[in-house]
Amino acid sequence: MSPPPLVVLEPVARDQVVVLDNLFELYAHDFSEYVPLDVKPTGRFDVTVGEQWWTRDDHFPFFIRWNGKLCGFALARKGSRVTGDADVMDVAEFFVVRGARGHGVGTGAAHALLAAFPGRWEIRARHANAPAIDFWSRALASWIGRAVSGSTVSFEGVDWEIFRVDAAERR
Repeated sequence: MSPPPLVVLEPVARDQVVVLDNLFELYAHDFSEYVPLDVKPTGRFDVTVGEQWWTRDDHFPFFIRWNGKLCGFALARKGSRVTGDADVMDVAEFFVVRGARGHGVGTGAAHALLAAFPGRWEIRARHANAPAIDFWSRALASWIGRAVSGSTVSFEGVDWEIFRVDAAERR
């Protein structure tokens, strides 16, 4: 049996925004299967992460590296988008490139994120995005050591599956 992959979260510096925006294009491509995103005349989606990730102290952008190679990002912030609870951590966006999927990279990155910010978390996935719901259900269950059920919430005209966990409950 091979050893688990070495997955590391690396804070994204402001001068690395171009790299993050490039990864965000790949994310938008994947996400266009679930939400109406159109390719612009430039051949790009032209969606960016936004300045708040460098101007607010409650926003935390990370690159995901697998055995030293860049393979995704995780954007976490303090505060619930759904309830307004200021003491909850929120996974705003999470992306692993297709070539790294199925190797434990996403789960390793999710676990690293939970470890970096002990306490209560909310993780949202659109109902239309069944693979994300399945991923988060498995990743959280392997962190907590038991099945984790989500709840359905309609917010901003979208049906979400929301998982609520306390990272300190780790088995």
